[in-house]
Amino acid sequence: MSQEIELKLTANQEVINSLKQELSHFQLLTQKQVFSQNSYFDTEDHFFAKKKMGLRVRKEQDRYTMTLKTAGSTQGALHIRPEYNVQLSSSTPDMTQFAQYAELQLERDYQTLQSTIQPIFSTDFQREYYLLETGNGTQLEIAIDQGKILAKQQQAPISEIEIELKNGKVIDVLNFVQNLLFLDGMRLGQESKAERGYQLAGLGKAAQKVTFNDWQQLLQQHYVSAQEQILALYQYELRLLKFLEQTDRSKLISNAEATTTMLDLFSKLYQYYVEKTALLQQAASTLEQQQLAVAEIIDDVYEGNQVVYQQLRQIIARHLEHQDHAKAIQQLFDLTAQGQYLQRMINLLKFTLK
Repeated sequence: MSQEIELKLTANQEVINSLKQELSHFQLLTQKQVFSQNSYFDTEDHFFAKKKMGLRVRKEQDRYTMTLKTAGSTQGALHIRPEYNVQLSSSTPDMTQFAQYAELQLERDYQTLQSTIQPIFSTDFQREYYLLETGNGTQLEIAIDQGKILAKQQQAPISEIEIELKNGKVIDVLNFVQNLLFLDGMRLGQESKAERGYQLAGLGKAAQKVTFNDWQQLLQQHYVSAQEQILALYQYELRLLKFLEQTDRSKLISNAEATTTMLDLFSKLYQYYVEKTALLQQAASTLEQQQLAVAEIIDDVYEGNQVVYQQLRQIIARHLEHQDHAKAIQQLFDLTAQGQYLQRMINLLKFTLK
């Protein structure tokens, strides 16, 4: 078993081109390009999906690797999860191979699983690997993936960046991303390829709706520490972002109330951030423990909160005047894809690390 720690980002072509140029300035230990073909499997009753696991067989350069990824934990685009890998001689999965991992305990035996697994969807993409040294022994593997997900005669594009920690600390991954040349068009990647594949196959969960009641419940919670409250606010914002990204845009903009609610939920969150500036100072001990530049991070987050709040107010004012739902939602989507917005989200993530 290995522990995979990675930050996932989605990006447009301009960002990917700029990233490749930036990577040329680092000490590259390895650089290669491969075409990756991946088939995902599950049982007839979707055992792995229900357990938030993923079973995959990957083919790269005539080598087959079967991987079982367990649930682990996720904070936004930062994924920390155990994974089990075995080499195969063909593309046919063989569950019994996982018996070599004594610590891997599933609720069903391998023979039963083997007899019921079937292909669900596939992902085909070009992957560019960069293994680099960033100082103090830290090693990061950057994977740039571009291709498509295929399921039930449907397809969805893949255009993402995965930054995996090979040696070092989690904070090294976040600092690396923040030191890149930031461009608009990059977002936190909250969904894995497997989650997107299940969605495309019609087996994923629908976007979790966020309501004013959810916001009220968040405000009424009792928090032991400032760090705990920031984590709750951060997770709520991630839910808002995921709801915005997953909701059918045509259905959203055809409903005036739905558009207004979405804008108001973001606005209320940022108004709260701006009014509760002391919250960041109270949680500063978290940053001090990681030996980070506390004052600089707090100033950056505070400034980011102010900027986003003002932009939201402008979007809402224009929406009230023109009632152009499509334009308002597009402006909200563009706002949350700004480089400064991503910088701010990563800074907030630092407050939640232990």
